[in-house]
Amino acid sequence: MATKERHRQSLIIATLGPSTDDEKELKTMIIAGIARQWTDGVDIARILFSDGSDISKQRVENFRKESKKRDCKTHIYLDTDNVNLEEWTSYINFAKEIQPKYFTVMKKQGLEKIIDAKNQLGDQIQVGVRVQEDDDTSDLEEFYKNSNFAMIEIDSKKIVNENIVQKAKDNDCEPMYLAKMPTLMKGQVQSREENFEIGHTLEEGFDVIALYQETSHGPYPARSVKCIDEIAVESEKLRINPLQDLIDKIMSFFGKRN
Repeated sequence: MATKERHRQSLIIATLGPSTDDEKELKTMIIAGIARQWTDGVDIARILFSDGSDISKQRVENFRKESKKRDCKTHIYLDTDNVNLEEWTSYINFAKEIQPKYFTVMKKQGLEKIIDAKNQLGDQIQVGVRVQEDDDTSDLEEFYKNSNFAMIEIDSKKIVNENIVQKAKDNDCEPMYLAKMPTLMKGQVQSREENFEIGHTLEEGFDVIALYQETSHGPYPARSVKCIDEIAVESEKLRINPLQDLIDKIMSFFGKRN
């Protein structure tokens, strides 16, 4: 399959679960085949260790197999909803077994766990912090300095007011955004308010967007990805300055001539 030109710069994470165990939904999310204007599917699959290692491993294998069939460049994001530190060794060992691209540590587990994960997993696996709504954000910069990425699951106003995105990027930490779409969980079309909320937040500079329950347990996983795809494309238009891009190209051209 020839590599196609992407129409979206942002990457989309979709959480795998009972809904994506449906082979048709999984394939559609990967190949982005709902409509002709949707040309970029899921880039990263989020797997939950807390779902059980056997189930999670099977989902990894299915996702990788379907992606390879279609020559799609995709990655695995390993996460857990269990903060039980007694399972830490099993969690680390599972990461060593499946070799994900991304490995998440909850902020509640502490900075030392991020450092430990980086030491154990090596340079091939990126280790990041998961920042939830009830987490203290006053010391986030210390976590940014020791993380490859940060999954941000907090209110959009707080993201803007605390300059979350820029502070992360200033510390070479890739900010990722959790998009919440409760209407899709009910099988309804997403609301204008949800579109505005997600789009406005993405304009802050997020380049990676995640869906959790919408794809893992929602009735329409592939449609959820399509909705995020459309919102991301529109938000990117507002982040890119076409005039400045043109000026840069002209200056680059004359620079080469000289």
